[in-house]
Amino acid sequence: MIYSTAGDSISASINQQKAVRGYFYSLVRGNSYVNNLTELNQFADRSVLMVGFSALGWREKSDNGPNGAYAPCFKFSSLLKNDSTEECDDKTRNQDADGNGVTHFIRVFTFYGVCGPVYSATQAGGRNFYEMIPSAQTDPLKCALGNSPLRSN
Repeated sequence: MIYSTAGDSISASINQQKAVRGYFYSLVRGNSYVNNLTELNQFADRSVLMVGFSALGWREKSDNGPNGAYAPCFKFSSLLKNDSTEECDDKTRNQDADGNGVTHFIRVFTFYGVCGPVYSATQAGGRNFYEMIPSAQTDPLKCALGNSPLRSN
């Protein structure tokens, strides 16, 4: 049972990665700048002023009700101790002899992202404007989201 559950969770992770990567590239097809204006405005509305990364991933729960996709959960059964009443979504965990939280579940989350152009947001006249910072393209540490604007020298 353990081998089967571990194999199923690994298979789910691989299939999630394929789906996320394919969906990511279908969303950005033909757009070499990766982030579109709508996404940049959503970031700016949340005070994210520097954008150089774009990603998709699985959620723990779906906003679309029970029929929406979310990260799968696998229960590891044990022949010796299988009396747990824990559910996958429980926030409290059983504890071992040392007081550490233990669980019989594994939830598989996958995300995929790429570094794109680094944009710095500024506001003028109540509108957001985005400046590409070419000097930041060679710095892998700028492949991130941030709340402080990046200014070129």
